[in-house]
Amino acid sequence: MKKILVVDDEPDALRMVKLTLSSEGYEVVTGSDGEEAIRIATLERPDLILLDVMMPGINGYEVTRRLRRVPELAQVPILFLSARGQVEDKVEGLRAGGNDYVTKPADPVELVARVGALLGSYTEAPGYVAALFGSKGGVGTTTLAVNLALCLRQQSEATVVLVDGHNEGGDVGVFLNTPISHHAGELMAVIDQLDKDVFQSALASHSSGLRMLLAPSDASSATAILPTHWERMLHELRRIASYIIFDGPPLQSASWAPVLDEANDVFLITTPDITAMRRLRSAYAIAGASSGATDNRNVVLNRFTEQSGFSVSAINRALAVPVRLRIEDIGPVSSYALNRGEPLVLSDRRSPLTRALTGLAREILQHAPQPLGASAGRKR
Repeated sequence: MKKILVVDDEPDALRMVKLTLSSEGYEVVTGSDGEEAIRIATLERPDLILLDVMMPGINGYEVTRRLRRVPELAQVPILFLSARGQVEDKVEGLRAGGNDYVTKPADPVELVARVGALLGSYTEAPGYVAALFGSKGGVGTTTLAVNLALCLRQQSEATVVLVDGHNEGGDVGVFLNTPISHHAGELMAVIDQLDKDVFQSALASHSSGLRMLLAPSDASSATAILPTHWERMLHELRRIASYIIFDGPPLQSASWAPVLDEANDVFLITTPDITAMRRLRSAYAIAGASSGATDNRNVVLNRFTEQSGFSVSAINRALAVPVRLRIEDIGPVSSYALNRGEPLVLSDRRSPLTRALTGLAREILQHAPQPLGASAGRKR
């Protein structure tokens, strides 16, 4: 994450610039005068300095001249942001050693573009989020979320985080035989201060390299985690993880819109029985209301068998939506894997579930934006 030092003696201007840059994924440190600018720059070693011109004591031009005499800071880009917009002001700033000059009040879009240009690239692409929801309970959503996350981890060197989005006793830890020492409920007290260090203390680790944000194990004492809270966690996780898989509950309410909006892809899980498929229509409509200009809904038909009485073509007609992925029923093998704490992608590479999710993971790695400089190539 790129670090930017912003220095301005006007609190409102400082607050606005910090909010603009933080929302783009930058780490922002601040100062309020010239002396403080030099001290913080020497201590923090920022990747870019955004500097006001007219400040108490040392003005921005003199700060720049002094910073250019510090070997470690001589090449750090400096962007002036000032109410002084005359040509001679800009020329003086450039002669002092500045790299660019923007007149206040700066348009946020222009400011972000100029900052990105000075850093050599625009902000790093955020991590990819896939949200999995069931049409009803018991359709295998957690099984698919766990195994898909492991497939992504197997096929890439990227950081993959599996989020157990069940506020009332999720099962991700059970599926992966991982005791719950920390969980998402603990983040509620610091929901407005989430950062990399906070998440590092909350995430559990699996032997595969997969990271997990587990749900509270005791539903009766769990702090209520609302969809807006999950959305905030996902948004911040995208800054530190390349791929995030969210294991959600049955999608029965539009209250999940914040998570649906945050996701790159929404996978709706159903099974070939009439109750699951009937409820899928409602879930599909709820997800559609949050899909925006690009429809990111994907139907996954789990536990398919010819003995269900429905052919694939009949299911497509009944649902009136395309089925992106069909996974054949694997019978008691799934329960055996669950009871042993060994997901199928780790214990049975030939199972229909493993083959289907391996293919889906490959598609995600190929077509999703490669975030955070991650190498999404297949492991050799």
